[in-house]
Amino acid sequence: MSPVGLIFGSFMCLMAIPMTRETYRVHVIRSRGVRTSGWVDHVRTDTDGDGDLQHFPVVRFELPDGTEVEAESATGMPRSCTLDPGDPVELAYHPSRPESIVIFGFDTIANVWVYGLCTLTFGGFGSWLLYLGLTSH
Repeated sequence: MSPVGLIFGSFMCLMAIPMTRETYRVHVIRSRGVRTSGWVDHVRTDTDGDGDLQHFPVVRFELPDGTEVEAESATGMPRSCTLDPGDPVELAYHPSRPESIVIFGFDTIANVWVYGLCTLTFGGFGSWLLYLGLTSH
């Protein structure tokens, strides 16, 4: 039994759990979300874990009942943002949680194939390490 394999395998499998959740969320919004148009209100700038700048567009749009919603992009853009305040955008939102959105043309990385591939990579590699950790002598 290899403790290193068990530790890293467990960590990789645990990392796959939130990735699975995010993959499913993006899939639901892209496939069953309500499509609408809105406009960029402002761009929020933050840093990631490495200290690099990330830009998150915050958009405003109206629900069918006339309620105005302000929501932030699902993903951030490093270095600079291609959207400016006032720009029109096409988006989809989750029917029961309209603050959960995907902006078409901006959130290109937020697709099921990219998230799904990352999830399978982490889960598969983690499972392989767990297997090696349990079967090594």
